[in-house]
Amino acid sequence: MERAGQTKGDSRSKRVVRRALVVLTALFGAALALVVHPQPLFAYSLQRGNIVLHARAPLPPEATAMLDDALTRVSRSPLYDAARTHHVFLCDTTGLYHLFSRGHESGGVTHTWATGNVFIRPADVRRGRVFDRFGAEKGGERTLAYFVAHEVTHAMTADHFGRWRTSRLSPFQNEGYADYVAYARPVDLARGRADLEAATLQMDPGRSGLYDRYRLLVGYLLQHRGLSVDQLLARRIDRADVERELVADGAL
Repeated sequence: MERAGQTKGDSRSKRVVRRALVVLTALFGAALALVVHPQPLFAYSLQRGNIVLHARAPLPPEATAMLDDALTRVSRSPLYDAARTHHVFLCDTTGLYHLFSRGHESGGVTHTWATGNVFIRPADVRRGRVFDRFGAEKGGERTLAYFVAHEVTHAMTADHFGRWRTSRLSPFQNEGYADYVAYARPVDLARGRADLEAATLQMDPGRSGLYDRYRLLVGYLLQHRGLSVDQLLARRIDRADVERELVADGAL
């Protein structure tokens, strides 16, 4: 009888475990579905060209001009594909942003999933400004349109070259090219070299949170060396080699 009781108890325990696994699997599936298709959480949307902006509150009229600006920036890139739709989600709370950025990305303002979906921290769409994790406004030229263009460029790069190949590139190639597109103007190479040699704050991505150093190197390779975007991103390039060449280049 004791053995039978143990068998009956074991059977009951297995059923409980199986049910728990079913529930966990369902929850994981639901979470994964939201990552791939977060639209159910965002009731409002606006599309300009191939960029769709999603929000949880009605979008103001200024959103149209902002999206047009971002679209103009990314469409200048040879990687631009008008047939590929990019979805950008405005997270109106820090918690929602953390949900989609997986927490460990919480220091950033924007995040691009492997699906190509872009998530942005709370922003003032009317003023075209994004807030960091402390609630401080990102100033200067890094507007909401800039951040949208930067992240969409990451998605375009991964689409064109493949995610594995893109992941093997140097950070200066990935972030520098995304910034180059997002700023939508040539880099002042002479001034950038002076800042690099002077070790100014903006040339230190770790301390400043800016990609000016990376954008400078990308600008040097594209504008001065004449590399194509395909050549720039075809293989990993050593950042130190490019910096040494830039500093020594007497033609700048």
